[in-house]
Amino acid sequence: MTRAREWQVSLDFKARLDEDAAFDLMEALGRYGASVAVDPGHTGGGLTLAVDAPDGETALDKALTLLEENMPGATVTGLEAREWADAVARNREPLYPPVVGYAEIARMTGVTRQRAYAFPRIESFPKPVIETSQGPLYSEDAVRAWAQTRELRPGRPKAME
Repeated sequence: MTRAREWQVSLDFKARLDEDAAFDLMEALGRYGASVAVDPGHTGGGLTLAVDAPDGETALDKALTLLEENMPGATVTGLEAREWADAVARNREPLYPPVVGYAEIARMTGVTRQRAYAFPRIESFPKPVIETSQGPLYSEDAVRAWAQTRELRPGRPKAME
């Protein structure tokens, strides 16, 4: 007989769900460490549970049954089961990729900051991933890849039309 392990199961679903229904669902499934997120339009949400089961398929089946018992008629649109240790490791990963601003871009490419400010006018330069009041931030990996393949020509970059 296979020994039960703890799994983190996440289900995305469509159903009429407001904040009160979400709190009711968390209360009903509290013994499973239930966490519920509500879509902004109240047309569905996400449910995350801690489930003991011998394998991922059994953990998913158990979570699906719990959802159906507590939200009849909900339509599941996504599901995932991870062993607890994998889920803990994943939760420690940053939500966003490393980002860089103009000072870091200048250091990475060996140019002045003023020259780095001109890079976004080059068509092949990556688009910003975040806009802040301090300026745009770019994916470090995308800038690094661009820097390795960019053409080094003297003069100002041509303006994009």
